[in-house]
Amino acid sequence: FFAGSYFPPTDQGGRPGFPAILAKLHQAWTDDHAKVLAVADRVDQAMQQADASLQTTGNVKLAPRQWLDAAVQQAGGQFDAVNDGFPGGGGTMFPQEPLLSMLLTDATRNHNAQALSMATATLQAMAEGGVMDQLAGGFHRYSTEPTWSIPHFEKMLYDNAQLLSLYAQAYALTKQPLFKHVALRTAQYLTTDMRAPDGGFYSAQDSQIDGVEGVSYVWTRQQIESILGAADTKRFLALYTLTPMPAAIAGQKQSPGGVLRLDRDQAQALADKQQLIAQVEALTPLRAKLLAARNRRPQPVIDEKIVTADNALTILGFLQAGRDLHDASLTRTAVATANWEWQHAFDPETGMLRHQFFHGHPSGDGFLSDYAPLGQAFLAVYRDTGAAASRERARQIADAMLKHFQRPDGRLAATADTADLLVAPPVEGDSVEPSGQSAAVALLLGLSADGGDVRYAIAARRALAPLSAQTAAQPIGWGALLSSLGRPTLVAALKRAPAGGSQVASGLPNSADHVRATAHLTTVGKATELRVAIDVDEDYHINANPASGPDLIPTTLTLDGQSDLKVRYPPAQTFKAPFAPQGIAVYTGHIELRAHLPYPSAVPRQAKLRVQACNDKYCLAPATVAVPVNQQPRRAHVQSPA
Repeated sequence: FFAGSYFPPTDQGGRPGFPAILAKLHQAWTDDHAKVLAVADRVDQAMQQADASLQTTGNVKLAPRQWLDAAVQQAGGQFDAVNDGFPGGGGTMFPQEPLLSMLLTDATRNHNAQALSMATATLQAMAEGGVMDQLAGGFHRYSTEPTWSIPHFEKMLYDNAQLLSLYAQAYALTKQPLFKHVALRTAQYLTTDMRAPDGGFYSAQDSQIDGVEGVSYVWTRQQIESILGAADTKRFLALYTLTPMPAAIAGQKQSPGGVLRLDRDQAQALADKQQLIAQVEALTPLRAKLLAARNRRPQPVIDEKIVTADNALTILGFLQAGRDLHDASLTRTAVATANWEWQHAFDPETGMLRHQFFHGHPSGDGFLSDYAPLGQAFLAVYRDTGAAASRERARQIADAMLKHFQRPDGRLAATADTADLLVAPPVEGDSVEPSGQSAAVALLLGLSADGGDVRYAIAARRALAPLSAQTAAQPIGWGALLSSLGRPTLVAALKRAPAGGSQVASGLPNSADHVRATAHLTTVGKATELRVAIDVDEDYHINANPASGPDLIPTTLTLDGQSDLKVRYPPAQTFKAPFAPQGIAVYTGHIELRAHLPYPSAVPRQAKLRVQACNDKYCLAPATVAVPVNQQPRRAHVQSPA
């Protein structure tokens, strides 16, 4: 018997081709039938034993903050500071998008400079390398060697969708022009090369032509010079360089020439002087000439399946880019793709979601990894556009997901029907994309946070509990989950979910520990005001109102029964840190909020103050502080004129 992830169509270099394997399997089945059955029994037993070893016994205390800290520490130990990235084994470099997402979340929420440095250094190295298609945009699957120069040339939708989001987030955090440039070129590649005419995005683009890896992409200097001429070639190769393809494996064909990438030393020197993007954009006409010539070559086949999970990630990527780059066209692409998925993939009557489409024909029932990110996508459309129908669609998908995948103990299965499987698919964390379980927890907490429905938060907590020991043991493998649990609004929803009659016990300190407030009524002429004095501990701040971003929780004053309360918030101060050089609007020290009371006779005995306290290292879980109201009005002091 044979096991492997890929077999070539013909025998190559001592590796049997798939037809040869089929012939040997047929021979074994007909000539050694009893032996085959005996081997099958042993394989089954081994699979059962392996499955049992993967099952973690018991749950541990939910501690998202501690898990995140541990994961970042693990990442620091694995980071290759010479080549900038996280080695994938065997000398390879993989993007590891969930890990990068977690690092950017830690940088954003907790001001972790180390996390920001590792994430942005990796993204910059990829953008400079051959793993990025320097002519057409978009990214190849991974680098076959440590310097990001020689890729495995396949292009995957799920990689490019996530990288679109990550580069947009990195730009929002750092304002580095390179990240915006790469995000826009990735979006252009997706819409130009990977978008189906009738809607949706194709899943992948092959790496080979006639069995030769990368033949469409590589160049020699002579080929470049035949297109650009000697002078422009010299100018072009002053910024770009050709990394030679490695020697061919015995029995395989290899593409002659090299892979285009930015010259690393030159690129970094220009970036230090804020001149890199100007130089790159100045060479746009030359890149266009080379791309036009490349497009006349035989092109890798595009896998025209439209996979629901991958398209959900694409919707999320375009929404993130539209938001962070302030580009409404990107948001419109996301909304159009979401509408296509709703019209074609989901049946609201049955709650069934299709896994994929091929040339208009659906096939396969959706997995958890299809339902959960699509629900996230619709919830994100609602947040970015205010379209209430999208939130309702997210709710319908979440309800269907719980119906099909939730088990009696609360865990979420990867597939709806496991009865005919030898073993259930193992839960392996967030590797190249968010796992269905991680995406589901994020969706459920997001719905609870946006609509206040605690049943979704309870379902999220029940789904998270069986993952807790595995996450605690290897937190770096759960980047997407920890990225979600690093968002204050989702953490707050998790805290509200009871577990066994008690609130979630975790390392979630309370913002109320660092904020104190008093409230009293004041008469100003014939009007009555509520004045709330707030004191924030030294070295802490709370977000201003309005907050600097949609994911930051603004300081908010409310009174029960007075929904039309008009509050005057003080001017904000600007807080700057390495993770946010553009500055964040905050309040520090002593401030005062004032609210005109249209119905002073109906003032409740307490006001509610919603705050999130942060320092220069991390943000605490948000809290709603109950502030007793002194019911005895004071008269405002008016200074007499001199």
